[in-house]
Amino acid sequence: MKNTWGKELTFPEDLLYTPELLWVKIEPDNRLRLGISDLGVKAVKELLYIRIKSRVGHHLKKGDLIGLVETTKMVWEIIAPVSGMVVAVNEKLLAGNPMALEHDPYGEGWLLQLERTTETESELPQLLPGGEARTKQWIAERVEATIPLQQEL
Repeated sequence: MKNTWGKELTFPEDLLYTPELLWVKIEPDNRLRLGISDLGVKAVKELLYIRIKSRVGHHLKKGDLIGLVETTKMVWEIIAPVSGMVVAVNEKLLAGNPMALEHDPYGEGWLLQLERTTETESELPQLLPGGEARTKQWIAERVEATIPLQQEL
């Protein structure tokens, strides 16, 4: 699947997706890994800077500000899709360089790792499972409807 600019998009089926264009991966040891989906990364022409505001030990609530992504024309707020305790922040992104995010959003470009809490358990079912037909349909609709974010301004 390609976006409006002809960039190839991928959506691993083992992830959960959010309307805010983020992904969540369920990991062993009661943990989750969070990142920005390929659609979120490639919806802009160029990422200039990323700032992760969350720190290890911080209790994150769904809806809290995780950080900011700056493009050539706008600043995009990254909002927590679920609650949890921050146990790791991607060191590669802490310096502000979004290169890992641009080149490998599902691997090297992850944002945070969270330890699940009781709140998390009720929030996870609200996310879209990658392998389901309804999620694939939602992704296709989002790709089709997504005007490159830089053109919105």
